[in-house]
Amino acid sequence: MTVDIPESDVAGQTTGVGAHPQSRRRWRNRCAILISLFLCAGLAMADPTAEIDALLAADREFDAQTAEHGVDGWVSYFAEHGSMHLSSGGTVVGHEAIRELMAPFFDDASNSLRWQPESAEILIPGLLGYTRGSYESRSRGDDGETVAAHGTYVSLWKKQDDGIWKVVFDTGADDE
Repeated sequence: MTVDIPESDVAGQTTGVGAHPQSRRRWRNRCAILISLFLCAGLAMADPTAEIDALLAADREFDAQTAEHGVDGWVSYFAEHGSMHLSSGGTVVGHEAIRELMAPFFDDASNSLRWQPESAEILIPGLLGYTRGSYESRSRGDDGETVAAHGTYVSLWKKQDDGIWKVVFDTGADDE
């Protein structure tokens, strides 16, 4: 579509964006920038169903990598400054603190932690979402017998600059 921009008013004097070729160029450049911004904004509004599916897939992969690689798999899915809220009320922040907390659990081959996401929501399209699901933790009790605990977890995920979802906050509670 072509828009004719008048270069002069009725009296023949130059006005507005058509006053000089330089003004027209600036106007076209500004329009091009605005159109680009609108197009980018449209691309940023990703399909919510696709984002939810991607978030659920990331959480399932998090579970699989943790089962296969233990504490390394666990820590790798947290953002650099991700945090875990503990049922005891404390919070640990960052890869090293999370590793220090979780290594004793994962280093014991008789322990396991498995989970399954049940739902996900996108809070800010293309940026922030959460998953909620159930988990089963198995560990050796004081009597040497395996003790299983079941519970519910919530993980808050942030999409990183590289497009990968990482956990920024994780918490869970055993079922009573």
